[in-house]
Amino acid sequence: IEIASSPKEVVSRCEVTFVMLSTPHAVHQVLLDMPDAAVHGVSAGKCIVDCSTITEADSRRSYDAVVTAGGSFLEAPVSGSKVPAENGALIFLAGGDRELFDRVDGGGEELLQAMGKKSVFLGKIGAGARMKLAVNMIMGSMIAALGEGIVLCERNELPVDALLDVLDAGAMANPMFRMKGGNMSEEKRNYAPHFPLEHAQKDMRFALQMGDSSNTSMPVAAAANECFKHAKSQGHARNDFSAVIEALRAGSVDPEHSSK
Repeated sequence: IEIASSPKEVVSRCEVTFVMLSTPHAVHQVLLDMPDAAVHGVSAGKCIVDCSTITEADSRRSYDAVVTAGGSFLEAPVSGSKVPAENGALIFLAGGDRELFDRVDGGGEELLQAMGKKSVFLGKIGAGARMKLAVNMIMGSMIAALGEGIVLCERNELPVDALLDVLDAGAMANPMFRMKGGNMSEEKRNYAPHFPLEHAQKDMRFALQMGDSSNTSMPVAAAANECFKHAKSQGHARNDFSAVIEALRAGSVDPEHSSK
């Protein structure tokens, strides 16, 4: 592994540069704003693929800067966290330069296949960012609903493992519930971070902003977002996003300790 001294040097030495950062601020700093930002290494033939989860406006800003400098830009945020990344099972949601997508998705290079199991081209710049926010909004709402169900069972003397078995046996079976559910139980409460809660809440916030701009009613996502905000205030920002259940526990009263 070679280590470069700056983002500019990385782009200068590579034909295709992949970027994956946690927040719009980090993306702006590394790609555009710092003295040796990546954009300063862009020239004709240079390509940047940004896999960060950011807003459409942020992605468009990066696209405009790279194209103005003579390069090509593809947004390709990913669905999947730590384990899918380790297993090369990410899903890329792309928008922007179609020729660049075809190059990194096939064209003999197959760079996306080295990291993922599926790649989808969604159209012009911003489409990938919008799809990623929609996907993460659904994911955040689902984990909050699972947490609510677990707490409901705990408060009504129902075994959580039985709840998870029932969910896994029916139409609601999914890998996320299978992976997260057991660790969310009151006995385990294991929130080792795979997808930090603060990042999940950021994506919920951005999705709700997208809903506002498109006049889309999102009451379920809005309620889930409040749970994530509460969990952040409890100190769970850096824990896994499944720690959202602790906000629900804090808002529930154990019937053994409630007044009759």
